[in-house]
Amino acid sequence: MAISVPAYVRSNARRGLDLLEYAGDGLRPRTIREARAMARGEMTADKVRRMAAWLARHATDLQSDRANAYLAGDTDRPTAGQVAWLLWGGDIGRANRDRAEEWARRQVDRLIREGELDKASASEVRVGTAVQYAVPKPPAPTTYATGIVARVERGGTVRIGGERRDGTSEDPAVVIEVYARQGDEFVETDRRVVRLASEVRVVADIEERIRKAVSARIRRVLENKVEEHNAKYTGKGKRVTVRMLAAVFERGVGAYRTNPGSVRPTVTSADQWGLGRVNAFLTAVRTGKFPRTAFDTDLLPEGHPLSSRD
Repeated sequence: MAISVPAYVRSNARRGLDLLEYAGDGLRPRTIREARAMARGEMTADKVRRMAAWLARHATDLQSDRANAYLAGDTDRPTAGQVAWLLWGGDIGRANRDRAEEWARRQVDRLIREGELDKASASEVRVGTAVQYAVPKPPAPTTYATGIVARVERGGTVRIGGERRDGTSEDPAVVIEVYARQGDEFVETDRRVVRLASEVRVVADIEERIRKAVSARIRRVLENKVEEHNAKYTGKGKRVTVRMLAAVFERGVGAYRTNPGSVRPTVTSADQWGLGRVNAFLTAVRTGKFPRTAFDTDLLPEGHPLSSRD
């Protein structure tokens, strides 16, 4: 299926090729070959998919004093990031910065509908995977929301709000924790939606950015818990560390993803399950008793009566 490359994408690619002398050392020969093809109005379906992801991932490349100086005409030397952005077909000016990415995402959806690109497979969509899904807003253009898969249902009906999906092994229902885009960051919201695996697309490049943001937030939570606990409990075998609680948290997240049958219905995310495990662990540190079955005794402070450390 032919892809009609917009005039502005072709023009941007040509401009990037004209500025190759300012490109960084990390520029790949493949990017240059594909930019030449785009300048001629030629683009493959795979390139469109990668273009949408690359532009989303590299938005920060345009945000620097040097980049702003080039846009203002104070220098005739663009940054390497600006050259790369042009080679991928994007606008480096502030006014139309998102239009190439939005065009590429629309093309990806069209190519999936027409069978030129594969939908997300059932095996690709797992708990913890970052995905995007379409949000129609007629008569305005369709937009795309981003989230992390919190649950995968392969044999039952899932209802959230006014939406429902019937999951199967071939096309499971997925519960998505929605993240809002704020500038170049993705911020967790309290909204959750349900979609079928065939209605979403996996965005591994964005997943890394979200994970970093989540990791920073979780670390702050754990740091606060350590500070609060150690201010009250100073005896032998009572002091905890961030590293200790982080290990407990990661084990909880792992259990959530590998053994979902053990997760209580009121728990809606891996982070919630992990923090719940941390809270139960702290209870055991304080009182010498676990709320239920003992766990992570190898992580208890040295000198704690329940510690299984050698």
